[in-house]
Amino acid sequence: MFRKLFIFAFIWPLFVYSQDKISYKVFYNKDLEQNGLKVQVDYTLQKPSDTLSFFYANKNWGENNLFNALSISKEDNPNITFEILPEKNKIKVNMNKGEKISLIYHIKQDFKDPGYKTFNRPRINNTFFHVLGKNLFIVPRSFTKIPEDREFEFFIEWVDFPPKFKLHNNFVTQIRKQRIKTSLWEGFYNSLFIGGDYRFHSFKIKNKPVYFVLRDQWQNGFTDDFLFLNLKKAIQSQRDFWEDYDQDYFTVMMTPTVSQKDTLFKGYSTKGSALKNAFMIQGTNNPFNSKNSFLYLMHHELMHEWIGNKIQNKHEELNYWFSEGFTDYYTYKNRLRIKDISMDEWLKLFNSEVIKNYWNNPQRNMPNYRIKDDFWKSGDVEKIPYRRGAIFAFWLDNQIMLKTHSKKSLDDLMRELLKVCTEKNVKFTDELFLDLAQKYLSMDISYFFQKHIISGENIDLLKEKWIDGFEFKMMDGIPQLEIDECKNIKYSID
Repeated sequence: MFRKLFIFAFIWPLFVYSQDKISYKVFYNKDLEQNGLKVQVDYTLQKPSDTLSFFYANKNWGENNLFNALSISKEDNPNITFEILPEKNKIKVNMNKGEKISLIYHIKQDFKDPGYKTFNRPRINNTFFHVLGKNLFIVPRSFTKIPEDREFEFFIEWVDFPPKFKLHNNFVTQIRKQRIKTSLWEGFYNSLFIGGDYRFHSFKIKNKPVYFVLRDQWQNGFTDDFLFLNLKKAIQSQRDFWEDYDQDYFTVMMTPTVSQKDTLFKGYSTKGSALKNAFMIQGTNNPFNSKNSFLYLMHHELMHEWIGNKIQNKHEELNYWFSEGFTDYYTYKNRLRIKDISMDEWLKLFNSEVIKNYWNNPQRNMPNYRIKDDFWKSGDVEKIPYRRGAIFAFWLDNQIMLKTHSKKSLDDLMRELLKVCTEKNVKFTDELFLDLAQKYLSMDISYFFQKHIISGENIDLLKEKWIDGFEFKMMDGIPQLEIDECKNIKYSID
């Protein structure tokens, strides 16, 4: 009896996993702008049924009413009936009872260009497409109820796309039939699929490929050489900093939201988002393109591969003081380390972009629990954890250097944190971080943390201790860091 039970226990997980496969066919059409991307989804049910519900997110990454980009017709699906329920993120299908379901739907661009403020809706025309995985592929709702780390098998075939219409995503490049084995939320739905007139550049780190893929001719000095060389420098330096070369595949994808040669639209807006094995950049392409803004964005988003992805928040917005604040801090510090900016430039940026912007924010003293509730509702609130966390990181970096006589710094703590989270498979928490800080400082900073990070009270920068050569002075009611150039400042050295 025991042996029979043991065999069943061994086989059952394999049986369950074997059912978690789903396949898609994405079809090319000469008039993609009018017809969109036609997608056929095929799924084998675990047991015969006459109904099945699919998941499609009506809200995603700041975009609402995404069901406007999805269409399903009776003509494409003559043997089934369906009900579309956007308010429930749901497509309910009725069919002849069986073990298999095949459904055809279309994903279209539902806004007219130019879309200056549109970043995360499907972009589809006859020249290219740029669609987040979550906005392109529907999945059975049962997939969304399985533990987050559970892996699925997704099969995608790109049908009839001409050779010049290049295909690329954050799992593989230039492959017309692909198998993706990954989790749903952090993998398949944390993705971007692009195709069309994209240009490809690549290099290797430790024999592992990194791709830079972009389209259109960018203005104001954004040549392919400028973009690619700075990207290569940033990726190499960050992997060297973390001493982490495990990533087998990585890609950066850059798509303009709007391209204009004239100065009719004077705004400059660029956004970046970290994805699985990748990050994407989108921005207005016009004579106002800013190299400094681009370099900041690139270093910030690349740093999220570790702070945010590999060191993953357990409590999301409640931990943004870390995932966004420490990412911002290392955006500036890493650029200084690799001489992308000078010490004087770093000082000006840190004083203006971090400290001054924080002190001028009317919401800066908002407690952390309210940031969680209001983060996506207000630009002022959204920026609090970036600046508050960066100032705290600077404080902690200095305290560790003071304690260890510059033998160690926050850099060492961060690398140890990465090792703990990846080797022990744990997520980031305040408690985990405070325990590590205590190890490096030989003191408990819980009260300081509670007062300034959780409750939101300003750190009195003028009264705190700093490494030799650093000093804060009040200027127009705002503390500003000053550097004594006569001192041999040991700040950005590992």
